[in-house]
Amino acid sequence: MRSSLRSELLFNLSLLAAAALLLALWMASSLPGWFSTLSHPQALFIGLVAFDILVFVLLGNHLVKRLVLRPVEEAVQVAEAIAAGEYDRRVPEGKTREMAGLSRSLNRLTDELLQNQERLAENIRSLDETNRILNETQRELIQAEKMASIGRLAAGIAHEIGNPLGALLGYVSVLRRRGGETVLLDGIEREARRIDRIVRGLLDYARPANAPREMVDVNESIRRVLDLLREQGRLREVEVTLKLEPDLPGIEANPHRIDQVFLNLLANADAAMQGKGTLTIRTVSETYQADHAFPVRRADDPPGVDYSHLRRLRNGAIHDPTSLDADTPVVRVVLADSGPGIPQEHLDKIFDPFFTTKPPGEGTGLGLAIVAGTVAELGGRVEVASAPGNGATFHLYFPIPVHSS
Repeated sequence: MRSSLRSELLFNLSLLAAAALLLALWMASSLPGWFSTLSHPQALFIGLVAFDILVFVLLGNHLVKRLVLRPVEEAVQVAEAIAAGEYDRRVPEGKTREMAGLSRSLNRLTDELLQNQERLAENIRSLDETNRILNETQRELIQAEKMASIGRLAAGIAHEIGNPLGALLGYVSVLRRRGGETVLLDGIEREARRIDRIVRGLLDYARPANAPREMVDVNESIRRVLDLLREQGRLREVEVTLKLEPDLPGIEANPHRIDQVFLNLLANADAAMQGKGTLTIRTVSETYQADHAFPVRRADDPPGVDYSHLRRLRNGAIHDPTSLDADTPVVRVVLADSGPGIPQEHLDKIFDPFFTTKPPGEGTGLGLAIVAGTVAELGGRVEVASAPGNGATFHLYFPIPVHSS
């Protein structure tokens, strides 16, 4: 059991005083004749007293340093080290009861501060996650309503334009047979065909979700679309790398719609690379795991505490109106191109209908909207990651039916 600081000091100083007193008594009893021969015995006595006082002061200083100042200095050094980020440092226990109690209190205070910091960080994480969920929910509701409104509008426009457009192309055919001016008729037909493509895109976008479904082999769909694009003279100078998982489970979908998804994505990649570059396509069956890609910890983060949610980097876009549950069996398709990438300011808009960065007349802005809508109909999810100069990577998650093997 440790002694108290007071008793430790009193004990050592009492020993010193007793030693001084015994020395004085011995000198007084043993050397009385010698004292009487001195011319100035008072001076010698004063010198002895001064010597005793000096020894007393030196020993007292040593005791104060050993029992008080040194433990306090160690506590200050540990406190400064903890403030500098060395969270595993603790104050060593003192040699006296008071200093041991002080070190235990300081260590307990440090532990409680770190625990409070961890709880605060956890609360911040929880609030940040709640805020993220609320923002995503709000965005999904707005997106769902917007897509529903655009779908209704698209269906109406496609119906109203489709009939007179068909008649217009019929009149062009009649004029050709009657010897009309070829250049003008070619121009009319070319623009009419362009309108027809837009109308068909609107119809594909607004198509109801109850299209006939069957088990679709995603690998076969990808190969079929690649063959089709090559027959059209596209992807000729693009190095395509296929990493398709054998025996990939099928997904339940409309085969034409799945082909159209890959056709739009691959055509976009080809256009982004201007017909030259590398394209990697990978398929894998897995369980879905949400990954928000937080940055790594900083060196000054306390142990067990992660403030990365405050340093989140936005480097991708998500189209997720269905909130795919974690651990859901999925077929994941990854398409990565070596194009110039998608500018940061466009990432949140690429799935919006009619959004395009292509020059007028070269794109309708419906391709990725159709991709997102089709995947959403199947209960899936689309993610894209991109940085300027580093190409774009699309991740498509298709749920695997429970009865699929």
